[in-house]
Amino acid sequence: MRVVLILFVLMLGSCKNNNYTPKPHGYPRVYYPVKSYQLFDTNAPFSFLYPTYATISVHDERDWQKYWYNINYLPFDATLHLSYKSFKNRSQFDSLFDDTRKLAYKHTIKADEIEETEVHNNITGTSGIIYDLKGNTATNLNFYISDGKNHFLRGALYFNSKTTNDSILPVFNFLRKDVVKLIESAKWK
Repeated sequence: MRVVLILFVLMLGSCKNNNYTPKPHGYPRVYYPVKSYQLFDTNAPFSFLYPTYATISVHDERDWQKYWYNINYLPFDATLHLSYKSFKNRSQFDSLFDDTRKLAYKHTIKADEIEETEVHNNITGTSGIIYDLKGNTATNLNFYISDGKNHFLRGALYFNSKTTNDSILPVFNFLRKDVVKLIESAKWK
């Protein structure tokens, strides 16, 4: 009887604690696959390396969207949309470059900052810009690469579900390395 009375008194005393602090919202644990790459080399006028844990699907079959692909990062529910265009002169290149820049900078409403990183590969003659969009934007990364002669490849990384920047930042950093690998390994045909 004494034990029951003591437990009852302890329970009543514990209910008077008004210093309750809610626990922060938790995010699911993410398991990262081992980085390994495979070659994408089809009838497209370019090739590149992409991760073995990703799949590639054709975006559309229309002539004006020929060689448009989606790289699906299945473990992370993310997609890298790739679009290729050929061009014949500097004016067409400038138009493709301006379109890419406009698409990246249309996110300035939500972006805290847009950081541009120039990329150059002297071996393949490829150069371009990576746009890192900081903040809660629809896409966190856009890029383009080109040989400056007639090949232009653009990419945009999207997560397929609504996210917040702090919840996806580790996954984004992991996937960004894959996109950089794609850019560095791209070769024109």
